[in-house]
Amino acid sequence: MAIGSIFLGAVKKFNHQQIETRFALIILPVKPLYSMIVVGRHGQEKEGFRIKLNRESIIAGYLRAPLVTGSIAAILIAGDRPGKLSIAVAVILALAALYMVLFYGRSRPEEQEERALMEELTGIAAMAGWFDEESCQVQYDAMEESYKDNYSGNNWQNDLHSNNINFGKIPLLYGMAILHAALHPSADSRAMRNKAQMLYRGMKKVYG
Repeated sequence: MAIGSIFLGAVKKFNHQQIETRFALIILPVKPLYSMIVVGRHGQEKEGFRIKLNRESIIAGYLRAPLVTGSIAAILIAGDRPGKLSIAVAVILALAALYMVLFYGRSRPEEQEERALMEELTGIAAMAGWFDEESCQVQYDAMEESYKDNYSGNNWQNDLHSNNINFGKIPLLYGMAILHAALHPSADSRAMRNKAQMLYRGMKKVYG
C-alpha cells in the first residue's frame, strides 16, 4: 500500500517556476497539505517557497491522473465494444484529459507581467496574492529598506505621487505598490498600484 505524500498538480508554469501541491497519499491523494512555488530540485527534493493552498493546483492534483486513466480505459472499451455511448464517453473523457493536462492552470498573460517583475525583484515568479500576509510583509519590508538605502531614505509613496520619477526607481516602486495593495487593500492602494503599473508599462515600451 502506498502511504506518504506526493507533489501533484503542476500549474502556472512561468520561467521554469510553477506551483505544485503536496498531498497526503493513501494509494490516491487524499488531502492537500500545502502548495509551493517550485524553483528547482536538490536531488529528490523540490526547492521553493510555500504559498497559500492553490485551488487550481489542488483541482489538477485530484483530477489529472483519474481523467487520463479513465480516458485510456474508455478508448480501449470503445475499441473493443464500439457503440454510440462508449464512443461518446471516450471522446468526452479524452477531451477532458487533454484540457486538464495541456491547458488547465496556465499562467495567464495578465499574470505574467507581475510574475516577471517579482522574479526580477525577489527571485520568486509569484503573484503577491499567492503568499500569506507574513510572507508579503517580509518581502515588502525588504523592498522598502532597499529603496531607502538606494534613494537617500526617500518615502516611496511620496515619490510615486510626484510627477518627476526617475525611471530607475519604477520597478521597485511597482513591486512595493503591488505588495502594499495586497497587504492593505483600499481605493488609495489600488490607485497607487495602477499608477505604478502605468509607469512600469511606459518604461518597458521605452527601454524594453
